[in-house]
Amino acid sequence: MKKSNFIFSIILIFISALIYQSCSESPVQNSESRELLFNLDGIVEEVGGDCSAVQVRTRSFGEFNLSDYSKLRFEFDGMSDADLSSISLFYYENGEIVYLVNLSNREEINSTDFAEVNSPGIQREIFSRVTLKSSVCTGQIFFLSFRDLKIFGVRQ
Repeated sequence: MKKSNFIFSIILIFISALIYQSCSESPVQNSESRELLFNLDGIVEEVGGDCSAVQVRTRSFGEFNLSDYSKLRFEFDGMSDADLSSISLFYYENGEIVYLVNLSNREEINSTDFAEVNSPGIQREIFSRVTLKSSVCTGQIFFLSFRDLKIFGVRQ
């Protein structure tokens, strides 16, 4: 009987030591740091209308020196009930649009609250464009809301 208690005690000590060691290991260190570059609380753009006309609004958030950042993180709230609505964040390069974020339908708009993308690594003016458009013509008024935008520069 005493030998079985001794073996049980050895096993218990071994298990305890194993649990203690696994708990005492350092968690993975995250060397990523974020810097808030832009913040606009409240409405960025909000449009409403029926299917008879497409509504498009473009807005500049200013120029940003992005050379110190490997990534950009955009946090925002978007909502639309029109199926062909879109929200995009972009910059121009040689007269062409380069999309950072391009949510091209209602499902993407309603299910996205942040996007993280590679930084262009140079100074750029960042724009947003919202488009309210619906394929359904029932006389219903549709809405698109883009609000609470935060732009972060991410260093890794």
